[in-house]
Order: sequence, then structure tokens, then C-alpha cells
Amino acid sequence: MALDAGFMRQTILPEVIAWVTIYSDRGGNKAIHDNPAPAGSNLPDEMGVGRLRETGNGVRDLIHPSRRHVLAGAAALLAASPFQAHARAIEAMSLSEKLGHMLLMGFIGSTPQTAGADIIEAHLAERRIGGVLFLRHNVRSSEGAEGLAARFRAVAPQAWMALDQEGGLVQRLSRDLGYTWIPRAMQVVEERGLAGAEMVYGIGAREFTAAGFNMNLAPVADLHDPDNAVIGRYGRAYGTDGEAIAAYASRFVDAFRDAGAVCVVKHFPGHGRSRGDSHDGFVDITETWSQAELDPFRRLIASGHAPMIMGGHLTHQQLDPTGVPVTFSAPILNGILREEMRYQGVIMTDDLDMGAIRENYDQRDAVLRSIEAGNDIIMLSNSAAPNMELPQTILRWVEEAMEAGRFDEARIDRSVARILAARIA
Repeated sequence: MALDAGFMRQTILPEVIAWVTIYSDRGGNKAIHDNPAPAGSNLPDEMGVGRLRETGNGVRDLIHPSRRHVLAGAAALLAASPFQAHARAIEAMSLSEKLGHMLLMGFIGSTPQTAGADIIEAHLAERRIGGVLFLRHNVRSSEGAEGLAARFRAVAPQAWMALDQEGGLVQRLSRDLGYTWIPRAMQVVEERGLAGAEMVYGIGAREFTAAGFNMNLAPVADLHDPDNAVIGRYGRAYGTDGEAIAAYASRFVDAFRDAGAVCVVKHFPGHGRSRGDSHDGFVDITETWSQAELDPFRRLIASGHAPMIMGGHLTHQQLDPTGVPVTFSAPILNGILREEMRYQGVIMTDDLDMGAIRENYDQRDAVLRSIEAGNDIIMLSNSAAPNMELPQTILRWVEEAMEAGRFDEARIDRSVARILAARIA
């Protein structure tokens, strides 16, 4: 399938622009608002990339570039090559391989010599999945976890090796297994401060990648509420102020990025004030949620510290009156996160095997709804009812959905482009 100009404008170009913005900010070139982007341009004024116009082929161009614009343009040229390479690579992929990039799948087993590991290795070798999810039951020893990661990376060096390494209660590579203890988020704030956070997260990040992992399902960007049973009770949030939360979370993301791993910021649009645990069932945040819970996410997006964002299995009747969870909500993921907050990175589901989803939707419906809503990576621990051929089954479901007109292959291409861009960020 050929990649048309519309696909390039909607997917590749925004990624390049986002990369240039981050590159410029890191270089110390702060945005000057002398040429704000016009309304409807899909570019916030704070990007400081100048006034835009449409050229003959529909691609935007800069008018009257300043020295800063020239520097940004040079960075864009440097960045454009890999994105063009992704476009060509996507065009050459089969639908099965494209879909594989979107699947992060778990398994049963805690050592390399298990049937579950054999199945994952085969899926990776055939490019049927793009990454492996490690849960607590997969990480029972350092030798087992690192051996599994090494086995999987041997057949798929670029595949995601993902686990939760927040610190505190949620630290899969734990002190009991010989790894450095990472304090819970609230303890980092109270006892370490920002400088201490950089140090402890730097140590944790280096151990993380040395163990063979490259995707951390953290940090938490939720607001703290002591009455919350899943975030607040365990001190998993950095506080109640969006600016402070973003400051600590950005240190976390930087530490892991410097070590060669990507972070997944969670749980959009905010799980901190909820009254329930989505591992067990739906959590309705309609009455407890406020706009303030978007602030940490907004700040992390603006500063380039949200390469991936995970939505929660949460319902909000005012944000989406249909009552579907955020995981399946186009008004929330596309309307708020993509359009209102101008997010161009990767959107990931939480585990579709969690009780909130498993007890209310069959697996086929859950996967297809996730894609329709705008998720780029579909996480399935495949542990509730293990299916050795789950990727092949999902491919069949997607082919049937495309034939029925639920979405087209261009929808899959957009996700693959974002995922490939995240690998080189």
C-alpha cells in the first residue's frame, strides 16, 4: 500500500516537528513568540516554529525564517532522514508485521527454559509481536528475568522488553532479587528532592538496561490523594501540584532515556483521585476527577518527556457520555490527548487482561475497540486464558474488521510510524 501525502502530513511531519522542538529546547534555544502559529495549524504557539503556510503539495512551510528558524530547519533536515526511512519500511511491511509492532504480549514462565518462552521466541522471530511484557510472575529471580530478556533479544534485538519499575511497591527488579531499591515517588519528594531523584533514578535506569530491559511502564503522573486505594495509599504519586509532579517525572524519564530505555507515562487522564482499582473492575472517575489532573501530562508533553502515554481503564461520563473506558474512548484519546493537548507520541493501553476489561468485553471486541479509539500499542498479558496463537488470532480479527470497514490500513500505518519514531527518540 502506498503512503500518500496525507499520511505523511498527519503522521511523519508532526513527529519531525515534535523532534525538532525537543532538540531545540535541549539546546537551550527557548521559543520566541514573534511568529506564532496561526489558529488551526495544529502547532501550539509555544513551539516557536514560526508562521506557517500551505505549499502546493499540502506540506507546510515557514514564512520569513529567523536565525532560530534556520537552526530549527537544519535540525529538521537531520531528523527527516529516519522518518523517511520509516515511511519506506512501513510501505514494505505486510499487515501481519505492522500489527506485530502494535502488540506487547506477556507469557507464562520465569526462566528461559519454559514453554512460554519458546512461544514468545517464535512470535518474535516471525515478527508477530513487537515486544514482551514481564509481570511479577515472570520475575522470580535476576537470573531468570535477565536470561529471558537475553533470549528474546537474541532473536529480536529491537523488540521492547517491558516491565513496571516505578519504585516502592511497584518494582519488578526488586531489592530481594539483588537490585538497588528505588524509593516510592512520595518518599523521593520528601527525602531526596530533585537532585536526589536524578541520582537514584540514574542508578535504577542503568541497572534496568543492564538487565536487558528497554521499556519502563512508569512513571506515574497522577495526583496524590491519600484516600486513593491504588495510587495514594502506596505513595506512588509525586504530589498534588502539576508543576512539581512534572519536574520529578521528567527526571525519571531523562534518567531512563539516558540509559537507553523509553518510559510510559501513566495513567491518562488521571487515576490519582479515583475510588477503585481497575485491576478488579471499572473505575468511574466522573465525580472525583478534575481538569487539574491533566496538568502534569500537559507539562510533560510540552517539555518532551512523554514519549509514550498509557491510558487507564477508567470511565468518565462527562468526558465521554457513552460510558466506555478511556481505553476505548476516541473522544478522550483523540479528542483530548491528540487534538486538544497536541500529543504526537505513542498511546498505549493498560493490560487488556485486567478485570475491568476482561469481565465486560470479550478479547476480540477489546482489541478492535482499542485500535478504533486511537491506541498505538495494545498490551495483553495473555495470562488469564493463555492463547499460544494470540497474535495470529488478532491478525484475523483485524483483517475482518478492515473488510467490514471499521478502520483501514492507514490507521495501522499511523501507529507503526509513531512506534518506530519512539525507538529512535
